[in-house]
Amino acid sequence: MKLSLSKRELQEYTMKQLKNFFPDNHLLKGDDIDASFEQALERTENCFRYINNAAYSDGKGTTFFSHLHSDQYATFLYYWANSLWKLSANKSVCDKLIYLNKTLHGFFVSYKGKLPDIFFLTHPVGSVIGNAAYSNFLVIGQNVTINTGENPVGVTVPKLGKGLYLAAGAKIIGNEPVGNRVSIGVDAFVYEEPVPDDSVVLRKPDGSVQIRRRNKEFCKAQQYFNIKF
Repeated sequence: MKLSLSKRELQEYTMKQLKNFFPDNHLLKGDDIDASFEQALERTENCFRYINNAAYSDGKGTTFFSHLHSDQYATFLYYWANSLWKLSANKSVCDKLIYLNKTLHGFFVSYKGKLPDIFFLTHPVGSVIGNAAYSNFLVIGQNVTINTGENPVGVTVPKLGKGLYLAAGAKIIGNEPVGNRVSIGVDAFVYEEPVPDDSVVLRKPDGSVQIRRRNKEFCKAQQYFNIKF
């Protein structure tokens, strides 16, 4: 992956941001931080490989990551926090990485959350992404909300299928499953209702919500990825 900064510069860049925004003098060094940083870069590269956008991949196996591309950096910060949590549960640094994502991008997803290996953030300002069973080829726009209800112990719900497209203001509330290749349109919401495969959820001018079958060959999310699903 071609980086806008060297690995060392990128790690130091983020550490300086953490120190400047959260100057509590807690230690920001350790083998777990170094190892999770490397894991985050690997996960970022793998994700970007599938994104159909010249800023992410040339389609020939080369990926790109700029620390000044806010959507890319937001993705990387999630991967770093999540990798660090799984590696050592270093809560202090994980909290700061997620807080940094909120501060810089207005984007929240917990480091305990399990976003898929392949997803695309498109200006996710104001989006709050709760815990769910996510699938690959997820697309998240701005002001998206995923808010689950009470979960059975040891069970992650709702189950969200592959190729889920969440437009600006889209909301999923509750624990009902959402199928594969579903598109939820601008300001549309799903409230405690299952959505079948290949559906489109639209908010009508009168404020009501309609769920209908997709009438196009490809779902909306497909245009953001360079592999058919």
